[in-house]
Amino acid sequence: MADGRPARARRLSPSARTFVWMGALSVVTLALGVLREFVIARDLQASGAADLFFRGLVIVGVCRNFGTALFRARWVPVGPGVSSGELLRREWKTCVAVAVIAIGALLAIAGSDWREPTIAVFAVGAVLAIFGAAVRALGERGGLERRAFILEWALPIGTIIGAVTIGRGALGPAVGITGGLAVGLAVLSPAVFRGEASTASQSKGTDTAARTPWLLVDTLAYVNLGLLDAALSKHIFDEGGYALLNYGWLFVNAALAVPTAAATVVALRISSGGGVEVHRKLRNWAFIAGAVVGVGVAMVWALLAWDPVSSRVDAAAGWAMSERIRPVILFAVPFAALRLTNTVGRQFQIVADPKRLLPWDFAGLAGRAAILVIGVRYVGILASPIGVAFAELVQLGAWFRGPRKPAP
Repeated sequence: MADGRPARARRLSPSARTFVWMGALSVVTLALGVLREFVIARDLQASGAADLFFRGLVIVGVCRNFGTALFRARWVPVGPGVSSGELLRREWKTCVAVAVIAIGALLAIAGSDWREPTIAVFAVGAVLAIFGAAVRALGERGGLERRAFILEWALPIGTIIGAVTIGRGALGPAVGITGGLAVGLAVLSPAVFRGEASTASQSKGTDTAARTPWLLVDTLAYVNLGLLDAALSKHIFDEGGYALLNYGWLFVNAALAVPTAAATVVALRISSGGGVEVHRKLRNWAFIAGAVVGVGVAMVWALLAWDPVSSRVDAAAGWAMSERIRPVILFAVPFAALRLTNTVGRQFQIVADPKRLLPWDFAGLAGRAAILVIGVRYVGILASPIGVAFAELVQLGAWFRGPRKPAP
């Protein structure tokens, strides 16, 4: 107590503790994700089988990202008066609808490969992914942020196990992913729902279900940026090009993975207070966070040109990967910076009025699609990071100004 303050006052705030813990656990997720990608790169390289794997993976990822973003926005601000079981019962139709749409998208993206066993396995994985995302969001709402990372770790661990033990091109990793999701869901669910009963008294908390349709559209149009690339990949990229693009995105997403989950949950909790001061605080932190991540991705690009690093990356992949993916990483620097900026800043608008996000969502999506389709003729797969950076730049307009009057 040398500084005159009680020891309790010097402790981290709950939001800061959440950010630190989730950030630390995300480092483990990052390491597992990198190991998974190297296993895939070594076995499949930039091939048609790798393209098929990543097309299926992006659908599972869409379900996870979509569900996590949607249900975090829906449930994290909800008071404790509503049980987790009750919230899930109210949204089970949403989960089913998303799963059905995801399976349809999977079949459409697969094209002539739809008969492959890998596609059927990924279809099961998509169903597990959306329900797993709901359970994870409920766990974060209930203060189980650390345990919720079980579902994050289950995917890369399952992929590695499937690739090593089953193999057979894309099938082994697909089985591993689906099995990992099943195990993670089975482990996390009891902790989330244990001891809860569905009673009338538990259903009196604030639950703004009217926001769900707007959040659904916003999440689909904005959060799942990889879906457009997957849908167009068979038509605009050469064979192996989509896989090469994903290997480049691995390093970009690695820099984003550590702060993103914590930044989203903490920003949602702060945003529930509303008001001009809250918005100003979030806006300041948003640009600081974005700048840090942008510098981090630029450093990754620079390190891959350094022989001690690039040689180890190439050795881990089993082929000369680093030089081929460096341009993707460089062109993705603006996207990474803007993505984390928006991740923090737009949570204020998600809590206040998600409907106002939609015009910006669709303006960014339309511009990005045009850049991708036209730009691929001139700069190849680099049109992808250029397009997503444009979409993120447009999204700043959705939340930058904030409320004009102080909260009463």
